[in-house]
Amino acid sequence: MKKLTVFLSLIFTLLFLSAGFTAYADDTALMEKTLVLTKDDLTNAGATTLILFFEIGGAKVNIVQGTDENIICQAVVKYSLDTLEPILTKKSTDGTYTATFESGKIIGQQPPDITHEWEITIGKYDTDTDLFFALGGVVADVDLGGMPLKNLALDLGGVSMSIDFSSPTTRTVENVIGGGGGVYLAMMNIGNTNFQKLGLTGGGCAFDLDFHGAFQVGKHYVGIVLAAFDLNATVPAGAGEQVKVYSMLAPLIVTGEGWESVVHRPTYKEYITEDYDTQGIQLNFNITAIASNVLIDRN
Repeated sequence: MKKLTVFLSLIFTLLFLSAGFTAYADDTALMEKTLVLTKDDLTNAGATTLILFFEIGGAKVNIVQGTDENIICQAVVKYSLDTLEPILTKKSTDGTYTATFESGKIIGQQPPDITHEWEITIGKYDTDTDLFFALGGVVADVDLGGMPLKNLALDLGGVSMSIDFSSPTTRTVENVIGGGGGVYLAMMNIGNTNFQKLGLTGGGCAFDLDFHGAFQVGKHYVGIVLAAFDLNATVPAGAGEQVKVYSMLAPLIVTGEGWESVVHRPTYKEYITEDYDTQGIQLNFNITAIASNVLIDRN
């Protein structure tokens, strides 16, 4: 009887997949909910600073830049009745407005491998913003170009995420920080944030980091701590770079023109570009790596 049950379950699974079903039984089983944060929300609260949270699990997330000048953030979410109902919570305290978009509360029995679909649009606005992502089991494609970002934080687990700063942020980003496990993270045009400090940690991850963009003159600091990790970084030839790597079983490769080896020991390596002192834009990397691969390409 047990073997028959397993066999029937297998047949049902094959039929289910061959019918082209998604994580939901069919489109008619989906609900759609729109969550909106407007400029009026902040104006009515007298807020001058925005903290924007995205706490999402088991989802596909797409974030684009919009042109609506009345909406700060709008999320259109598709979800199953048997999973989580997405919610938006808002509060204001002492001039700071906090908006949290999250997967929400359980309204039924939550099945495994649920998938929400989040289509998020960021509008045109001009309020200092701290942006936080807490994501688990998510595939995300995100464009943060042109936002009034002051700080960006990433807390990731089991995530594949692509972040593009497609145009310069309207603020200098003071801090970009992030960490997680089992993560693939690609960040493009990071120079468009003109960040002061960028710090990332990870284990069992892969980071592809493109530091091109509209940096302003000054020093910019990058700190990365990684284990069992692949780091591929591309840095602009029009800036001066200094790279210090503390490593164990972690080869460092620098490519492109202008590098000079300053220190080359088994557990510590230091490179600097020959034009570092004469460049107005200077990128300073401090990397600690265990059983990882580190590649930095200058072009």
